[in-house]
Amino acid sequence: MPSRFLDTLARRVLLFDGAMGTSIHQKDLDLHTDYCGCENCTDILVRTRPDVIQEIHESFLAAGADAVETDSFGANRLVLAEFDIADQAYELNKAAAEVARAACAKHSTNDKPRFAVGSMGPGTRLITLGNTDWAAMHASYKEQAQGLIDGGVDAFIIETCQDLLQVKCAINAVLAALESRGKSPLDIPIMVSVTIETTGTMLLGTEIAAAAHALSQYPIISLGLNCATGPTEMAEHLHWLGKHWPAMPGLEIAGGRGVSCLPNAGLPVLVEGRTEYPLAAGPFADAMAAYVERDGLASVGGCCGTTPEHIARLHGLLESNGLLNRRRRDELVRPRASVTSLYAPQEYRQDNSILIVGERMNASGSRAFK
Repeated sequence: MPSRFLDTLARRVLLFDGAMGTSIHQKDLDLHTDYCGCENCTDILVRTRPDVIQEIHESFLAAGADAVETDSFGANRLVLAEFDIADQAYELNKAAAEVARAACAKHSTNDKPRFAVGSMGPGTRLITLGNTDWAAMHASYKEQAQGLIDGGVDAFIIETCQDLLQVKCAINAVLAALESRGKSPLDIPIMVSVTIETTGTMLLGTEIAAAAHALSQYPIISLGLNCATGPTEMAEHLHWLGKHWPAMPGLEIAGGRGVSCLPNAGLPVLVEGRTEYPLAAGPFADAMAAYVERDGLASVGGCCGTTPEHIARLHGLLESNGLLNRRRRDELVRPRASVTSLYAPQEYRQDNSILIVGERMNASGSRAFK
């Protein structure tokens, strides 16, 4: 039996919250008593100041959000080791889920359930760049996911992804964590959200089509975009996903295209040494509502710089235009069968008799191969 999160997603657009970090940095918090000396480690606040984090969750729920993301973006062992608190990873994730769950319990009704979604960020080390290896990252993400499960999350969002190997590792780790708790992706679904830079690709040069091909056979309910840019710069990539990305294989209940979009409040700018996000709530909501109508987005919300005002404006616009309960279901245009590199997909069908992939096997370019 699919979870209530999936059941709700099948019937209507889900509205996510906005930026946790933006809201935290507006609070008057002490480096030593609140952050325990771990500067910029916002994940520790679920232990030292759960009242502040729950208040932030509730501010977005009051603005109309259906789902809030846990304050656990960087709460995995690999990241927390940089603050010498790696041993707290499980407890911090469990606490983050419990705080979000408590906020949702206060605002849920029979007609409008609220959901706690476990946030899992990219960390500070990428496998493709050789900063870490698969085994270490898998163990780190698995522990994080187990804490989030035990704290009561309704779904996962593996977000701000920059490296396809990191995404695959995180998905496999979540699946392992679910299995260890006797659950499946039908019980606690998995969402994936990649980051497309202003260059038009992910940080390591991956096109959106390559990411879609690489992830198409994983049991995830959605693929989308978040962070890096404002909504305007995401148009081309969202349109591609809206045409080509299907629902999770075998899970027709998800309907639509299973595409998410959680952009920044515009492109970041430096103002007197501070990073600010210039897009106001009105233009943000207008852009997002247009994407819901055109591309059939299943879930929308905000990333860096977005406030409860942004989410309230978006909720009001979607509701007044009847878009919350209407899901566009244009015919799916399946991409041609392809294999993909880190950068771009290559169709299996071709005019040449063979496709030579040879640079790594060039004796002039590889001393190891020679």
